Amino acid sequence: MPDRTDDGYLRALILRTVQEANILPLTSACNLSCLFCSHRQNPPGLDVYRLPPRPPEVVAGLAEWLDPQRPVVIGESATRIIEGEPLAYPGWAAVLRRLRERLPVTPIQVTTNGSLLTEAAVATLASLAGVMVYLSLNSASPEKRRRLMGDPAPERAVAAPALLARYRVPFHGSVVAMPHVTGWDDLRRTVRFLAASGAETVRVFLPGHTRYARGAAVLPPGLWERLAEFLGELRAELDVPLTMEPALLGDLRPEVAGVAKGSPAWRAGFKTGDVVESVAGKPVFSRVDAYRRLWRARDPEAVLRRGGERRRVRLTKPARASSGAVFLFDLDPRDVERVRQAAHSRRARRVLVLTGELAAPLLRAGLPAKDEGEPGGYTVAAVPNRFFGGSIACAGLLTVADLEAALREYLSHGEEPDLVLLPGRAFDHRRRDLTGRAAGELAVPGRTEVEVL
Repeated sequence: MPDRTDDGYLRALILRTVQEANILPLTSACNLSCLFCSHRQNPPGLDVYRLPPRPPEVVAGLAEWLDPQRPVVIGESATRIIEGEPLAYPGWAAVLRRLRERLPVTPIQVTTNGSLLTEAAVATLASLAGVMVYLSLNSASPEKRRRLMGDPAPERAVAAPALLARYRVPFHGSVVAMPHVTGWDDLRRTVRFLAASGAETVRVFLPGHTRYARGAAVLPPGLWERLAEFLGELRAELDVPLTMEPALLGDLRPEVAGVAKGSPAWRAGFKTGDVVESVAGKPVFSRVDAYRRLWRARDPEAVLRRGGERRRVRLTKPARASSGAVFLFDLDPRDVERVRQAAHSRRARRVLVLTGELAAPLLRAGLPAKDEGEPGGYTVAAVPNRFFGGSIACAGLLTVADLEAALREYLSHGEEPDLVLLPGRAFDHRRRDLTGRAAGELAVPGRTEVEVL
């Protein structure tokens, strides 16, 4: 794994992380050793980067590149920089204070494993105002959290929700579901604990494993499907939104997964299970589209379908602010438009879209049927991830070798495409995959064009 800390590529990567994702990277260091940590299962030779602690003034200087109209995110990863525990960064409080001075009203989101949420740390977060904590608790049992995460003092994280509530620091709870390790009752108790402790939402992450995983890190067959059913039943008894990531969706029905109590959507009468048909008079394409339209609009009117009834409601909220309606993540309509534009610009009649196994059914649902006069006919091929193996099924971890294997398989029984579209999430800004191979190295038939979306 590369460990370059001052080369031009890493500096460019940090800047792109700040500018494009509004993420402020602090450190790759982590103080725990989680059983489910993906970095412990990585194949050798990945083009990813560990970021050592840098002087607080250097990190804070990146704030000038942040978008003040979007929340600043700390502790999440969107590029090949490995994100660690932000509160393990020695100067985190100084960085956040300087950030708040520069961006006095911009929301700040901090994702933490909770092991360092002392009363002094929570008091500091409270003093900054406008901070939202994303607490990765994973188990409300100290004993089981210690087993899952190697936490030497798990009681601190378990006590963190009460501490956050006392200091009025809002938080979302998250759980990496490992019921084959902790038991299904522990998963149920942990979700209920977070909901009862004041979490605005509870996110349950489906774990994954690569072919390098061993022991309990290897998931039992059928675990994802059983988790989806289990969480569906649990969702019905909670009064806070419970989401699952990835959502394992096969359709684009813009259904409300939950409604935050006291939010504009809650006051307007949104209910879990409502389908949003239109916002501000415009039809809704997908769950992602519904969320963004509601977020973007000021005092929007929405048409909801509840069973066989249609209801027209109005939300009272500023523009570019949360509605409080929670949706599972499906398909961004802009991705569909990019596919269509690529087909039109190349005048391609046979378009092959290569993507991950999770995204394939959603793209098939979202791509339009061929219209009269439209040049494109679209085929979506789900690409198995042979490089990582195991249960990995997302487009962002595909390699050129994976895409080549899928293309060969397609060509063995299908027509030669005019255009092959590759998922942009699999490549960095240099159009190179996680192994360093360029998208342009993809072997295609002579007349076939290739484009990264």
